[in-house]
Amino acid sequence: MKKGNVSARKVACRAVCALGCFVSIQLVGARGARAESAGKAESARKVQGFEVLGSLGYGFGGLTYEYKEYKPYGVMVGLDLGYTLPFGLRIGADAIHGVGRKVEQTVPTGEVVTTVANSLAFGGSVGYDHLLWSSFRLRGALDAGLMGFARSTDRGPLPGLTVYFGPKVALLWEYRVFELGLQSKYWLTSANVFQVGLTGGVRF
Repeated sequence: MKKGNVSARKVACRAVCALGCFVSIQLVGARGARAESAGKAESARKVQGFEVLGSLGYGFGGLTYEYKEYKPYGVMVGLDLGYTLPFGLRIGADAIHGVGRKVEQTVPTGEVVTTVANSLAFGGSVGYDHLLWSSFRLRGALDAGLMGFARSTDRGPLPGLTVYFGPKVALLWEYRVFELGLQSKYWLTSANVFQVGLTGGVRF
């Protein structure tokens, strides 16, 4: 009888240990699943949202019209509105004004002239936001829209509206609802432009 009691105790102890291990594994798994779900929700929250961003940069590029060279970019200021979906797809719209640069040159007639032109672009973009770390996002997008030029030193308009399109890349840092980052663009148009600068604003 003693041997039977000892065996029964061993079996009972093993059963209790096995049950304890099973319960522990289930609790750890549930906790891990909750943590993973919370992490995904936090990532979606950081990527998803509506943005209002301003930009300040410098644009390089120009065009030649009627034997005269124009630099319609220079310092460029803009406004960017966009919404990012939970999985990273971003749809936006923006407007950018180029102050322009003064150009002194000699035209084929031998006359020395000074030209000053500016630019205004407005269009949309489709891109993707990728969360690199808890506070940094990498954005890639394709911009497209219309751009117009105006001269301020010569009579008569420059060529009318022209279509532009090209890639955009930005690295953004988030602090609560605020954002700040570096941005670069390259647009193909009748006066190709490469722009680098800062962007910043708020996310709702």
